[in-house]
Amino acid sequence: MTEQTNKKYGVMVKAATLSVALLMYTTSMTTPALAEIAKAFPDASGETVKLIGSIPSLMLCIFSLVSGWLTRKVSIKKAILIASGLIFAGVLPAFFGDMNFILFTRVVFGAGYGLVFPLASAVVTDLFDGSEKDAMMGWKSAVGALAGVVFQSLGGILAAYSWRFSFLGFLLVIPIVILVLFVLPDTGVQKTAETAKTQGSKYTKTLYICCAVGFLLNAVQFSYMQNMALFITGEQIGTAIDAANVLSTFTAFSFLAGLVYVGFAKIGRQYTPAIAILLVGIAFGIAMAASSKPLFFVSAAVFGLGFGFTNPALTLKAASGVTDKSHTPMAISIYVCCTGIGQFSSAYILKFVRDILHITAARADWQIACVSILSGSVIGILCIALSGRKINKQ
Repeated sequence: MTEQTNKKYGVMVKAATLSVALLMYTTSMTTPALAEIAKAFPDASGETVKLIGSIPSLMLCIFSLVSGWLTRKVSIKKAILIASGLIFAGVLPAFFGDMNFILFTRVVFGAGYGLVFPLASAVVTDLFDGSEKDAMMGWKSAVGALAGVVFQSLGGILAAYSWRFSFLGFLLVIPIVILVLFVLPDTGVQKTAETAKTQGSKYTKTLYICCAVGFLLNAVQFSYMQNMALFITGEQIGTAIDAANVLSTFTAFSFLAGLVYVGFAKIGRQYTPAIAILLVGIAFGIAMAASSKPLFFVSAAVFGLGFGFTNPALTLKAASGVTDKSHTPMAISIYVCCTGIGQFSSAYILKFVRDILHITAARADWQIACVSILSGSVIGILCIALSGRKINKQ
């Protein structure tokens, strides 16, 4: 452990650390403007316009790994500033450019987005330790939940004036960069301790398990948000406004989960990730059987808690799967890459499972998610309990 990790940091350093998480959610600012962009470029196909939203997800899968490599060359602080510069390129379409130029800037933005995603967690594990680290990871999750709503709302307000104005939201990167530049400590490039332990594998099985869980969980859980509006309006349970309110409930409880995560982790101890995932499975079970608006709101609340607990729990567990602390940023990058691939391939994986099992029910995706998540979390709890017994016997 480095000296920096032992040092106690004040409110301003914590604010600078959490501000990095805001950069991850700048991508949501352009989503409300997609319809207006399509009108501005009638010759562009619908698939081309959708690339504005999907390119950053694809770049996340690639540049999250580059992020881990970059932290072996420069400090985490410098890597964050590099990522911020690439993200700031997203503002350029506010002033000029055609569809090709917009897509080019989304590629550049996506590179920065992919870099900063693991860095937002790596900077927490680099500066903080123990319960303070757990608290900061929870707050990071809470900040992210709030930022997603605020940035999307801001994008909608700006897009109401002009689709180009929605890109002006990227000007918010400037105060974040100033805060990082002048407040965030620079801990330097961490060097690997050349010991017998580190000369072998850099990572433990904990990381590989977290990567597998992160991939599979993200491959099924994102069907919750993607299908919510479709089921509520399509089955005439409620209106589009009701669907939006249900999703807002999810966001509110995800924010709450981030705030209380440190307490949840203390109670859950080694079972924390498995219990968090179990809550997500229970939420899918409620949603799968829901036939009224109140049940959808209950499901969203449980899903928000599970989602808000799962993100910091799995990230911290993945970060611990190293033989030397200097490998932590790369471990987080590998984990983020796996979750990104899971999100990106979600629709294809669920379709494959539906076809294999010949499931044609309206809520088939939720059925698959419910069964797989509940069974996986129960198996995880049993495995943790059994491994604990073996250790005690030894």
